[in-house]
Order: sequence, then C-alpha cells, then structure tokens
Amino acid sequence: MVDRVAPWLVFMLLACAAALAWSGARSDSLTVDEPSHLVAGYAALTLGDFRLSPDHPPLARLLLALPLLGRDVSWQAAGTPEWEHGDFFTLGREFFERWNDGQALMMRSRAVAIGLMLGLLAAIWTASRRLFGEVGGLVSLTVAAFDPALIAHGHLATIDVPFAAIALSTLIAGARWAEARTSARLLLFAASFAAATVVKYSWVALIPAVAAILYMAHDKSSGESRLRGALLPASVLALMSLSAIWAAYGFRYSAFASGSGDSATMHVLGDFGRALPTTGEGAWESVLHDPATGRDRAGPTVALLRVAHSLRILPEAYLYGTAYVQKKASARTAYLFGETSSSGFPTYFFWVYVLKTPIPSLLLSSFGIFLAARYLRPRRSGDAENLRRWPPLAVGGALFAVTYLTLLMTSGLNIGYRHLLPATAVLMVAAGAFAPWIATLTGHPRRWVSGAIAAALVGLAVTTTWASPLLLGYFNEAAGGWRVGHRYLADSNLDWGQDLRRLADRFRQEPENVNIWLAQAGDPPRPRDLRGRWLWGDSGHEPDPHPIAGGLYAVSATDLVGVYRPLARGASWRSPRLIARYEQLWNAASNRRGLTVGDSALPDDFEVLRRLRLVSRLSSRAADERIGTSIFLFRLSDAQVREWTTP
Repeated sequence: MVDRVAPWLVFMLLACAAALAWSGARSDSLTVDEPSHLVAGYAALTLGDFRLSPDHPPLARLLLALPLLGRDVSWQAAGTPEWEHGDFFTLGREFFERWNDGQALMMRSRAVAIGLMLGLLAAIWTASRRLFGEVGGLVSLTVAAFDPALIAHGHLATIDVPFAAIALSTLIAGARWAEARTSARLLLFAASFAAATVVKYSWVALIPAVAAILYMAHDKSSGESRLRGALLPASVLALMSLSAIWAAYGFRYSAFASGSGDSATMHVLGDFGRALPTTGEGAWESVLHDPATGRDRAGPTVALLRVAHSLRILPEAYLYGTAYVQKKASARTAYLFGETSSSGFPTYFFWVYVLKTPIPSLLLSSFGIFLAARYLRPRRSGDAENLRRWPPLAVGGALFAVTYLTLLMTSGLNIGYRHLLPATAVLMVAAGAFAPWIATLTGHPRRWVSGAIAAALVGLAVTTTWASPLLLGYFNEAAGGWRVGHRYLADSNLDWGQDLRRLADRFRQEPENVNIWLAQAGDPPRPRDLRGRWLWGDSGHEPDPHPIAGGLYAVSATDLVGVYRPLARGASWRSPRLIARYEQLWNAASNRRGLTVGDSALPDDFEVLRRLRLVSRLSSRAADERIGTSIFLFRLSDAQVREWTTP
C-alpha cells in the first residue's frame, strides 16, 4: 500500500514546498546577500572576470545568474572605482537598485534557487528512504518540506541551500559506491564531491565523512589493506576536484579578464588603523593578516596559502577567497539574547536551532538521532565474525554533521540559521528513524505513537503554511513567536531586507507631506517605489542631511537593537563620558555655536549622535506597527523627537 501511494505523496510534498517557496519569492524584497551573489555570477558569465567572487567559489553563483543572460540588462560597472577594487557589495546594490529593475530580474534567479531547494528535498528523501525505508523517507521529506528556514532560504538566490544539497548528494553517492564499487558510481561520487569544492569553502567539512566512506568500502576478497584499497578512489576524487576548481575559473590563474589595469584588486578587508591596499599584491597580503594586529594569522593555513599562491597550484580567486573567508570569520559582531560579542558565542547555533525550528521538527529530529543509532547499529547474525556494519551513509552523515557543527561553533561568524542548513538536512534525515522503530511496536502503543507522529506532521504543515510567506523571521511557539524574535537573535535570522516591499506598500497609505525616516540594516537594494529618507547610510545610501523631526520612523530589528551600531544600544547611554559629550554638542547647537574644525567632533556628529540617541530610546518602547517580521514602525511628533533626544 505504502509503495503504491509513496510516489504521489512525494510529488505532493515537493509541490507544497515549491508553492510556499514561490509565495515567498514573489513577496520578499531583495535581501542583503542576493545582489552580491548574482552580480559576481553575471560578471563571470559575461566577462570571464572573477574579481567579484572572493567570498565563495563560483558554481552556484553561475547557475543562479544564468537567467540574467539574454535579457536587456544594463551593466555600468566598467571604469568605476567599485569595479576596479572588486567591491561586489556596492556593485550588487547598484546593479539591482539603479541600473535595472532589480525585483523583476531577481524572480528568474529565485526560480532557479527553488529548483535547487527541491534538489535538497529530494536528497533528504533519498537518504532517509535508503536508511529507514519508504515510510521513513516520507517522514523526513515532510519535516523538510515544511521547514520554515529551509523554505525561507530556499527561495533566495544565495548559496546556503545549494551547498546543503550538494553535500548530502555527495554522501549519498559515496554510500552507493561503497555498496557496489563500480566505475560509474565512483565517477558520480567524485563528481559530486568536486561540485561541492566549487560551491562553498565549507566543503572541507566533508573530508572526514568521505574518508570514512572510502575506508568502509574495503573489499576483503581483494586481499588489499584498507589503506591501499582507498588510495585509488581517493586519487580519483582529488584529481576530479582539482580539475573542477580550475574549470570553474576557466582554466586561468588570474582572477581578472584581459585588459584589466595593474591597480585592479579583489575586495579587501582592511586591517585596523591601516589604509586599504591599492595593488593586487597588497590585497593578497592583507587577507592573510589578522585584522586587529595587521600581522599574519596564527596557524599553518597562512603558510600553506602562501606556498599555493607562489606555485599557482589553484586559481588566484580561489586561494584569495579562502584567505578572505577566514579573515572575515575572525572578527564579526554576533548577537544573542540581547548581548553582543566580537568573537561569537560557542552556543550560538544551538540556540538558533532551538529557537527557530518548529517544535514537531525539533522533537522528531532530536529523538530520531537516538533511534537511528539504535536501529542502524551493527548486530550479531550467526557467528561472532558476521557483523552487519554501520551503513556508510549513516556514518558519513554523522561525521559530516559533527565536523560541520564543530567548524561553526569555533567560527566567529555567528550571523544566521542559514549556515546551519547543511547540518539540519542531516537531522531531517534522522527524523525518518521513527518509521522502523514504530514497526517494532505492537497493539495500542503502535497506534498511539503513529497517531502522535501523524498529528505532529500535520501540525507542522499547518503552522508553516499559516506563517507563510513571512518565514525568514519565524520563531517557534516556545520562543514566543516572531514578535519577540529580536530579543534573541538578529541579522539574517529575521532581518535581511526582505520586508522593504511590504514597507513600500504600507507607505502608500500615508499622505505625501508625512516625513518618513528609514533605517535598514545590511544596506540591501531599495525598492524603487519606497518613500523615505535614510536615517543613516552604509556603503551606498547617504543619510539625509536634514535634522530629524516628527514623522514615521521605520527601523529594522538589527538596527533597533544596535548590533552593528553600539551607540544605538540603551546600555551605551549610561556612560557619563558619552552623555557629557552629547550635552556639549547639544548646548553648542542650541546656542547656535559651531565647534572648531580642530575639535574631535564637528556639528554633523551631533546630528549622528542625536539619531542614535533616538533609536536607543525607541528600542525600549513598543512599536506602533510591525511590517512583516523585521521592521518596527514608530509614529512620533516633533515634541516626542525633541524629548527623546534631549540629554
């Protein structure tokens, strides 16, 4: 019975996931990271230039940017300082905000992203079905198809879901080869692993899992040792990966297309107190440095990268990108439970998973790990020598998840659930272990447990569908839901610019003479029909020069809690030194006296501090409205603005 209806159930679940993802794709604004991914892919496809790809390898970006070809796309980067120095953040925003109709261009790329998300769902179903049977596969697929985070990021043109898909596909291909060591299966295993190396630098987390699969695939009848038996397939994987990396960059060492000037560089992350380098060699030295000291980072990685760079073992952009990502992860502000840290929190991703995973999925996946270990463990059959080995897929999945989570916990890059997706895909597979466990039960316990799990899965589907399309800011019921999510987490966990189109729709209801002030973290492209003045600027949006006054203030969650602006935090304004300085500036402005140029703070600094002071006050009061899940809307009078910015 199950075998007959299973294909139809799989199709229905995939269709439901695609529909939820498409709903989000149509309603969400361009998010912070999408433009930089796509502008890098577009430059590589059309110009053969990889200067905009230092933070990730190009494969997923090339796929996502393919729909931009053959369309009337305006490219105005040539000759600009941003192009000269590989500023993919600014170029991405310009490409989608000013040069083109960004939302229209984005939709086709998001369609590709949804296709890749369906590939991840298919991989989760395949892995669970292989380990736990048809029913287990359906349980895992249901958990995945209605996972808010997977759907939310699955419809965005980014690389987190594509990497999760290719990582799990590599493990499945490796397990199939271990079961039947044919040349065709080895080539598929090697091709999957090679693809992972050109999707995301996190592919290194696959190495222990792949090594374990190679070791477990030993054929005793060959008479070879396990080590020698693994040497040939390991060589095939290594050679194919090396070939894939060179092929992804057009078999060219230089990141730059012909005709680029000597001063062209890839994007640079500066060192504290030092000017940004203006040459390629200076940029290369910079990404090897610790940003705090300006000296080489500790550990063997820097030395290995220097050797690889001097010998040109891998393409320039790939080596530069490896160093770039490591430097970027070494110092980044993290936010958890109202506290900030420049080095991250060891428990960050644990709490992200607990707070943002639906309770049914949390229970099924967590207990599924223990049931999987019980069900899949080797058992004696006949004599003591005849032991059923652990399935290679189970061992590979467990090793990959542990390795990947270890790398996450030791990284300072604590910015969102999306980085968890490769590991949560393995946890979703583990949820399928309930199926073989239930099969061991009889009578009333079997009916009760089956009914409870079915009810949990139905509840999961209803909850996620009800929350759609606002899934990026989803928090489960135990956390208090999306309305209080900003008390625990920020950044791409709930606030990635996805609600700006909803904000534009809301502002159409306001009279033209209403002052509107905007503060959106991350500096994503602004929808063309969004009214308002920027409260402060980032890399491209200039702050409005007029003094703030009464009107509507739209502040995104990350800015409201002051993650990247310490002076927007209420705690900062308990400093007597800051208050004294603010009073001095306030008095100077009130008495219409300017400060001298030689002073440490000019009059403009007063207006900046005044805006930060206002936001620090707003963070302690309830918003008048919420737009989507990430934007807080406050309606203030002139008197309130003056009162809340008075020293």
